[in-house]
Amino acid sequence: MTPFRICLAFLLAIPASQAQLTRSDASYAGLSARSRQLPYQQAGGDMKAIAPLMAAAANAATDPVAAYRGLTHAIVLMSGGTWTPDAELASGLDFSIHSKIIGTGEYLESHATFLFDAPAAANSPYRMDLQIDDQTAVEPAIALGDVRGRRMGETIGVTFDPSKLAGAGSHTLVAALKDGHGTNIHRYYRTFSIVPDLTNRLAALEKTVELLPDQRSEAAISARWIFETLNLAHQTYLSTGFQGMSAYLFTGYRTAGLGATEIMDYNAALERATKLAKELQAGSDPIKGATGDIPLAYRSGFDGKLVSYRIYVPTKYDKAKKYPLIVLLHGAGGDESNFFDGYSGMFPKLAEERGYILAAVSGRGPFSGYVKANGAEQDVLDVLDLMQKHYSIDPARVYLCGHSMGAAGTWRIGLEYRDRFAALAPIAGSSVTPALETALASGRKIPIAIVAGAKDSLVPVAGCRAASEKAKSLGYPVQYLEYADGDHLTVVAMGVRGVFDWFDQHPSRPLLAP
Repeated sequence: MTPFRICLAFLLAIPASQAQLTRSDASYAGLSARSRQLPYQQAGGDMKAIAPLMAAAANAATDPVAAYRGLTHAIVLMSGGTWTPDAELASGLDFSIHSKIIGTGEYLESHATFLFDAPAAANSPYRMDLQIDDQTAVEPAIALGDVRGRRMGETIGVTFDPSKLAGAGSHTLVAALKDGHGTNIHRYYRTFSIVPDLTNRLAALEKTVELLPDQRSEAAISARWIFETLNLAHQTYLSTGFQGMSAYLFTGYRTAGLGATEIMDYNAALERATKLAKELQAGSDPIKGATGDIPLAYRSGFDGKLVSYRIYVPTKYDKAKKYPLIVLLHGAGGDESNFFDGYSGMFPKLAEERGYILAAVSGRGPFSGYVKANGAEQDVLDVLDLMQKHYSIDPARVYLCGHSMGAAGTWRIGLEYRDRFAALAPIAGSSVTPALETALASGRKIPIAIVAGAKDSLVPVAGCRAASEKAKSLGYPVQYLEYADGDHLTVVAMGVRGVFDWFDQHPSRPLLAP
């Protein structure tokens, strides 16, 4: 089945002109800067000018503009660049488009927006040259002119019909910032899809979904979720995680290989939803009995929102047998599909080989923290309940595993609800905190596999080591897996086999029934 993903409760839609920087932009800038700091220092880089700029991250909550400006300055210096008015201009421009999907013959709006008052860059006139997929020029360019005097929130844009320049499918609109001499200063990226006959197909799907006799079935809810996601993507630049930041920051993350995947294959998702709805209308349910990779959605009892999740059921699934279940929590900037599409595909591969069922949780978006207040914790428990309701799950073999932010969620939720899990596996997200010490101090000594990368510049390996020693000292069965070449991302694929081995070794009957 075609993978797709979105959490309609906490989706991120970028307006046509983003008039201000947000706390999320400052947070992303902080993540980017911290990821560069360790290798920069290890290479002998001087932190004298950079340390005060990094300290700007402390202002993210109260003054995200100041934090963003200081952090992007630090990023340029740690990347070997020189801080000039042109470099500052590049960081202070956003590039956006008004819609993620458009139909053939529809127009796409593209905008350059000043995120703060422009610096006194003097190599006028500036412009943004546009290209689709680095191949086809879009005319005219976005003419910025003499930027001196431009104020925060000012927007300049052009509108064009991309279907005259490219065929159906996914595309990247590239904006190259150039000065009056034609010198390239920076490149920005936004992705979009052209879907044939989009408006008519969406209207037909909506009509079919509205007339379904059973609106509460998994298939009906999933079809409605796809429709609502597509409809919103047609109206706004719908994205989650890395694509949702300012275009300047996204360029850096994109270079690092992050944010390249889309929420869904839009045309394929539209076809799937239409097929689901028609089969339901004819009296059959295509979700029941399905195996393999299955994207789903449910309506949350927390707030009534449609929330996505994604599961993997072994192809030889037999409901007469009991299966172990791993509930998966993604990291910051990600979503439930990270464990399916990333990490060298190891999670579904090993699940198929070893007979595990996987359930990856959205958790209300890329920065939910899996906390109670926003419903993200409830998402974890709801998905667990849904899996135990619809599949033959062995209650003695239910496991919780997460990466980065999801590792922190694994520690907190896993220990608070430890009687629902046989073992835990936090990956690249462990440190000793007062809250963790309190949680570890009482309750069943649940087995824990801690995975860490020695080259992780976001979650220091020292914290993972300390968490391992603390848990061991309190009598917890602990498997500490540290990888000398692992960084914050690569360590996941390195450690996944060890995680499955640990789970294989630790079935444990819960003390309380789920």
